[in-house]
Formats: sequence, structure tokens, C-alpha cells
Amino acid sequence: MTSQEGHTDIVKLLLEKNPNIDLCDNIYGCSPLYKACQNGHTDIVKLLLEKNPNIDLCNNDGCSPLNMASQEGHTDIVKLLEKNPNVNLCGKNGGSPLYKACQNGHTGIVKLLSKRNPNIDLCDNDGCSPLNTASQNGHTDTVKLLLEKNPNIDLCDNIYGCSPLYKACQNGHTNIVKLLLEKNPNIDLCNNDGCSPLNMAGQEGYTDIVKLLLEKNPNVNLCGKNGGSPLYKACQNGHTDIVKLLLERNPNIDLSNNDGCSPLNMASQERHTDIVKLLLEKNPNIDLCDNIYGCSPLYKACQNGHTDIVKLLLEKNPNIDLCDNIYGCSPLYKACQNGHTDIVKLLLEKNPNIDLCNNDGCSPLNMASQEGHTDTVKLLLEKNPNVNLCGKNGGSPLYKACQNGHTDIIKLLLERNPNIDLCNNDGCSPLNMASQNGHTDTVKLLLERNPNVNLCGKNGGSPLYKACQNGHTDIVKLLLEKNLNIDLCNNDGCSPLNMASQEGHTDIVKLLLERNPNIDLCDNIY
Repeated sequence: MTSQEGHTDIVKLLLEKNPNIDLCDNIYGCSPLYKACQNGHTDIVKLLLEKNPNIDLCNNDGCSPLNMASQEGHTDIVKLLEKNPNVNLCGKNGGSPLYKACQNGHTGIVKLLSKRNPNIDLCDNDGCSPLNTASQNGHTDTVKLLLEKNPNIDLCDNIYGCSPLYKACQNGHTNIVKLLLEKNPNIDLCNNDGCSPLNMAGQEGYTDIVKLLLEKNPNVNLCGKNGGSPLYKACQNGHTDIVKLLLERNPNIDLSNNDGCSPLNMASQERHTDIVKLLLEKNPNIDLCDNIYGCSPLYKACQNGHTDIVKLLLEKNPNIDLCDNIYGCSPLYKACQNGHTDIVKLLLEKNPNIDLCNNDGCSPLNMASQEGHTDTVKLLLEKNPNVNLCGKNGGSPLYKACQNGHTDIIKLLLERNPNIDLCNNDGCSPLNMASQNGHTDTVKLLLERNPNVNLCGKNGGSPLYKACQNGHTDIVKLLLEKNLNIDLCNNDGCSPLNMASQEGHTDIVKLLLERNPNIDLCDNIY
């Protein structure tokens, strides 16, 4: 305990009584010498060494006094431990004194230990060598010292299979990369995921390191297990300067990752405009789609609203109607869906199939009407699309706009004289849907076009019934002005009055009673 706490005078007194110099504690198995080395008590170490302790006596983790002093950076203590300790003695984790000193960048200790001719490549239990850990942690001076001893420059760890060069590239240690490259390492030595030093440096955006690596003529098309080449990784992460450097080496411009995503596809998706420009100068396959969704570069740019990239891609005349493999959506459809009006303008200049529907039979106009993108609808209508084109559920553009109460779009569509009574597959008309959802202004617009006010859905519910059911009093007033069938029941024989009474819509009941409905009309169920 006195050795641990640094009480030098007390240690002197105790040593005069010839105690057991190697007596270890019961918990960690640490000797007095070990604790003094751990805590940097140089004077106590001197006193203890005069008593010839077991200099290699390890604690329960197999860690020797020299190992601990090297780890903690106590240079003067390491000097004192000159009575031929085992310099290769490793703890349970396999870390030798040299490894620990390299790990923590204690250059002075590395010098001292190197004079003892330690095993320069002695790894820890993860197969990480002194050079590997020094390279990873950016200890440049330590790396210099180690390289003078000619270590195995390509020795990889057991966990990830990373070489010293890979670790230095991964962590952006440019000066260490320079030092390692002077020793001619395997420039393309990949980790367990098939990722090369160049791949990693390109991914992380370390331009100076990429320059250094390219001087050694690495394989610029070497891909990791996910298929991402150095060019792909640089494009993915927006490292424009690195893309420039790689393109000078004439890589496979269309080399895709395992998902079939090319560098151009990825750059278009991530909105790296300058990179897209650079790639297009190399004439890549403009229509190369990924394997997952079958999306082209143009599709992704349109979907995500990357107007500048869409302009660049359109200059290369891509297939304007190339749809994805999953939903069958065209670039125009995706731009309309997301309200990217400027992109819709650009696409329409290229005369796409304006009525090209997705797998659900939904057209660009249908989708824009549903989502409420008024300016997009205006642009589409200038190209004379089929205003009555319905999706698989039978919903026309007018129906979708009425469903969601997009009044401005309804006005635009009505100017094109659509089928005002075109129902969805449930027999629900635009008026029926607007009445159900309480869109009063929409109902007004529709009624000006004289729709069939008695048109019922498959459940037999008329517009009046739906408005009564949901308590839309103003819409009931509007519909009653049209002399409709006030007793038109649903399939259960439930009349508008019956439903309004059931739901407690008093004002609506009053309005209905003014029209003299059949007050005794009963439903068919009860």
C-alpha cells in the first residue's frame, strides 16, 4: 500500500525490516514493485530494486512491472528496470511492453525497449502488432522508430484484417502513410470486408492520402464485399477532389456496388452536382439502374428534387420514361408526386409519355391532383393528358382532388370537362367523396356542373346520405337545393333522416324535415 501511495520514507523504514518484497495483494495479484511502477513512484522503484525483487512478477492479468510502466509512460522507471526483464512478457490481452508503449505513443520508452531487441512483431490477442497500433493511433515518431527495425509491414490484425497502412489511411494519418509507403507495403492489401487502403481513404475524404496511394499505382477498381469501388465511395460521400484524382486513372466508370448502384446513380441520389458533372464527362451509362428498385440516375434526381442534376442528366438524353422495377413509376411521376415543379417543367420539355401510369394505374396527373400540387397540375394540363384516366381503385384525377379538397386543382380540372360522375371501383363519385369528407367549396364547384346527385356507392350511400352521416350541415343545404331523392337509402335501408337522427345531427334533421321525408322509413337490419 505504501508503494502504491508513494510514501517513500515509510517504504525505506519498512525495507529495513526485510519484508517479503514480492508479497502480492489478494485481489489483483499486484506486487509492491508493480504498484510503484503503475503509479510512477520512481524513488520507491529504486528502493525496491535494491532488494532484488522478482522483476517479471506479473499481476493476475499477466501484466509485468515493465509492461505497466511502458503503458503509463514512466520513462525513468523503464530505465531503472534494466536488470534484464523479459521484454516480450505479455498480459492476458497479449500486449507486450513494446506494444503498450507504441499504443500510447511513448516514443522515449519505445527507444529504450528497442535497444533490448524485443520481438518487433509480437501482437496482442487481436493480432494487432506494435506497428499496427502506432499507425492506427497516429504516433508518427513511434512509427519511424519501429520501421528502423524492419517489422512485418503487412501484418494484419485478427479481427478486421487491417494492415498498418490501412489503419493509417482509415484515420487520416498522412505522415504515417508516407513513412509506410517508403517500405513498399502491399498497396492493395484489403481488410476482411475486401476494403483496400485506397477505398477507405476515398470514403473518408483524405485527399492527400489518396494522392500518395495513387503514386503507387493501386488497383482503382478494387471493391469491398458490398461492391463499392474507391470511385463509388468518393461519389457517395461527395469528395469531389478525390473523384477528380480517381478519374485521371481511368477507373471503370460504371462499376456498381452489390445493389447495382453506379457512381453516377449514387452521386445523383445524394445531390453531389459537381461530381455528376465530372462523371458525365466520362460518358457513363446514363440509364444504369440499381438492382433493388430499378431506379435510374434521372429517377433518383427527380424523386429527390435535385433540379441542377436533372438538367445535367437531360443533356445526355436519358430514357425519359424509364420506370422503377417495384412500383412502375416514371421520373415524371415521381417529380409530380413530390411537387418538384421545376423538374416537371424540365421533363415536359423532353416530351415524356404524359399518361404513363405506375403499376396501380395511377398517372402523373392523378398523383399531382391527389397530393395538391396545383402548379404541377397546371403544367401537366398544358400537355393535354387524359383527365379521366383512373388508377386500379378507379379514382380519376378529379376524384382524387375532390377526396382531399384541393379546390384550385378541381377548378383547373373542371375546365377540361372531365366525366363529372366518373366513380371509383366502389361506385363512389367525386361529389359523393367531397360530401363525405366535408369539402364544402368543392361541393359547390361540382354542383355547378350538374352532377348526378343521387349517384350511390356500392354501399348505397348517396352524397346526401354521406353528408348527413358525417354532420356536414352546409353541404346538406347545398344538396337539398338540387331537388334530390330525400329518401334514397343505403343498402341497409337507412335513409338520410334515419342516419342524421341516429348520429344526433339536430340541425340536419331540421333541414330534412322541411323537405317532407318519409318520417316512418325504417332500415332493413333492425
